[in-house]
Amino acid sequence: MNISIDRDSPVPIYRQIKRQIRDKIDAGLLAPGFRLPPERKLAELLAVNRSTVLSAYDELKAEGAVESYVGRGTIVRSSERRDNGERPHEAERPSAPAPLYWKPLLAPGAGGGGSSLIRDLLALPKRPDAVSFGVGVPAPDEELKAELADIAGKLFREGGDESTLLHSPVEGFASLRQTLCERMSRSGIRTTKEEVLVVSGAQQGLDLIARTLLSRGDCVLVEEPTYFSALETFRAAGADVIGIPADADGRLRLDALEAMLRYRPKFVYVIPSYQNPSGRLMDASTREALLHLAYRHRTPIVEEDPYSALGYEGAPLPPIKAMDLYDHVVYVGTFSKLIGPGFRVGWIAAPRQLAKPLAAMKQIADLHTGSIAQKLAESALREGVVDRQTDKIRVAYREKRDEIVSALKQYAVPGMSWETPKGGLFVWVRLPDGVNGSGLAVRASDRGVDYIPGTPFFADPPHADYIRLNFACVDMGRIREGVRRLCAAVQDVLGEERPDDLPGEPGTIPIV
Repeated sequence: MNISIDRDSPVPIYRQIKRQIRDKIDAGLLAPGFRLPPERKLAELLAVNRSTVLSAYDELKAEGAVESYVGRGTIVRSSERRDNGERPHEAERPSAPAPLYWKPLLAPGAGGGGSSLIRDLLALPKRPDAVSFGVGVPAPDEELKAELADIAGKLFREGGDESTLLHSPVEGFASLRQTLCERMSRSGIRTTKEEVLVVSGAQQGLDLIARTLLSRGDCVLVEEPTYFSALETFRAAGADVIGIPADADGRLRLDALEAMLRYRPKFVYVIPSYQNPSGRLMDASTREALLHLAYRHRTPIVEEDPYSALGYEGAPLPPIKAMDLYDHVVYVGTFSKLIGPGFRVGWIAAPRQLAKPLAAMKQIADLHTGSIAQKLAESALREGVVDRQTDKIRVAYREKRDEIVSALKQYAVPGMSWETPKGGLFVWVRLPDGVNGSGLAVRASDRGVDYIPGTPFFADPPHADYIRLNFACVDMGRIREGVRRLCAAVQDVLGEERPDDLPGEPGTIPIV
């Protein structure tokens, strides 16, 4: 019986064993009456403790998938006798077909890529008193919700505009696209509404770009680290994603990039302002040099810009798109980091030759972004709601940034290091040597704190372990306590040896 163990995963090993055996039973690969290997023998084969296998078998018995008999061992139960999902009188219908097993029917790549670790952790419960530095979202705001509710009410009570409940153009309502052009002009971007495509969040923008430009075997260059969902999106399109090395200060190594551009990548993907996950700000000279390298090697740049409005120090830098005179930059914007992740309105500003193929791909995907969401976004922009919210959270998040950095200075364990971000939502923390970010997650949850491990943000295996902390969504009064718990968990790992294959207490796996 072939079972593979991922010892770097925060998912306990007994659960990995149980899940794989259950998958084989559901697929019909282990027939009713099949005798599982004795606990001791399977433990020897997998090089784990016998108690680990025993815990896996106990969970299978609790689900009704297997049963144990003295002298016979652990036996796979028949489908009619399983408690899990059994329907009334099912045992009386032996001719009923078994549930369809869908996994073999999935298309290549449909199972997901590098962020499956994060999806696994999101699916597991966390302690109710946990301090969460996890998912990258802004803090909820009651005043903002009230303003948006008022706008939404006006759309239906006063407007009488039939278009609110009808289809919009594939590209989005012309009035919204013009409003977006005016907003971009404030940062120096010169574009027309014919070059703007409204999308259902920046994530769809990246997906449409990937579907339109990438073929299997193409190469995409990215910063190291970078946004993990972008990595997954480009890989799902069949691309080989390669990380551009950074120097000791975390800056993009332009010499390495120039050498890599000779291999004709399809495009370079960057987040220049307060990058996710590192929080770094690409300086003006690097932006300009990157653009000129793109000109020289005839390579497009895909610039995602979710965070530039959230700067806490100094004047904002112009986007690379604002410097582009020769149609090399595709710009992706969004409101989700200012308003909330459920506000699924973003946009792409692309050269006209690319805008039309992107619109054609958008039509295949979902016809157009929801008309109500578009109308709400346009009104929120024109009535100043977005600007007022941005000014408000910029002040609040700067205070939270200062608080988390102060707490890290107070509680950090030797070997932990970080940079103070000049904007955005995140602090990127390097862990001491010997502390694994994914493995630490379980110990941190025991202490009542969670975060995002750093490994999924790298195109290539990193040389050190990092974690990403989102300070924006945590109550100000909880930040210091969360950092204290986190640093205590790091000290736990450094100071003790704990078997990583034993089951933990229920409800202690973090959501990240």
